[in-house]
Order: sequence, then C-alpha cells, then structure tokens
Amino acid sequence: MKKFLIFLFTIFILISCNQRKKNELKKYDENGKLMIYNEEQYFKLVKGKNVSFTIVDTFCTNQKSRAIKDIKRGKLIYFGFHPREFKKMSTMLKKYGIEMKEQLKSDLIFGGFRPYCYEEKMYDEICRKYGNRFIDSIFKVAQKEYVIENPDVEYMEDGIDLREKYLNKKTATNSSL
Repeated sequence: MKKFLIFLFTIFILISCNQRKKNELKKYDENGKLMIYNEEQYFKLVKGKNVSFTIVDTFCTNQKSRAIKDIKRGKLIYFGFHPREFKKMSTMLKKYGIEMKEQLKSDLIFGGFRPYCYEEKMYDEICRKYGNRFIDSIFKVAQKEYVIENPDVEYMEDGIDLREKYLNKKTATNSSL
C-alpha cells in the first residue's frame, strides 16, 4: 500500500511539472528572436541593447477582450479630459447610455506597447454606433453651455475668448425676441 501511494504521488508530481511547462510563456519565437511580453521586460532586457526581439503586447490584447465583453453587455465608456465640461458632458452622454471617466494620458509608447487599448476600443465603438463627430458635438454643446452659465470665467480657445462668441449670440437672440 505504501508503494502504491508513493507511485501515485510521483505520477501527480510529474503531471504537475508538465502542466507548469505548458503554461509558461515562450522565451523565443520560431526565428530565435527574444519574446518581450511587457514594458518591464523591454526596459530590462532590450532597451539600448542590440538585441533582436518580438513584441507580444498581451496587456493590449487582454484590454481589448475586456472592452469587447463590456460592449456586448451594453457598457460604453468615454475617456477624456474636459475639466470644465465634465459634468455637462457626463449628463449628456448618460442619455445615450455612455458613462464618462476623466483621463489624462500620455502619447508616449515604449517598445510598441499600447497602454490605452481598452479606451481606444470603447471610443471606436462609440464612433461606430453614433458617428465619428458625436463626441466632438457633445463637447461643443457642453462647452457653449459652460460659457453661458459662467460669463465671468475667461475661456480662451485658439486665442479667442469664447465668451465673446457665445454671449454675444445669446444677447442678440434675446434682444430680437
């Protein structure tokens, strides 16, 4: 009986070792290039060295998959940075079933790793569903409402104070009534 238990234990250990090897990520591709799976590996093993490598952006792949699942469940999120218009835009987007989250992001991409794949997939779906100019239109309406509701707050855009643009139109419209 003791030998039988040792035999079963040995079989269990061998099977576990084989399972561990199957789950390990490949270190080299079929061309012998080093496989890099994240930014940390890139900076540690590749950056500044004359090494042939292949980028496998698993983070981006996982983020896209998560976004697709969320979209299928009816969840849409717009990520942007509009501090003055945030509340207005959130309210407007909510009417279309879109949640808004503030996000500052960098345009720097290290070694081919894309950090905003979830956000990009969500934006692409919003554009597909509502059109390419949808977010811009919502922003412009929110911006105009902000300027009208805050006439004492300077709002410069492209060298123009938008109060002159929007408040004069409002005054002209009101005086003609």
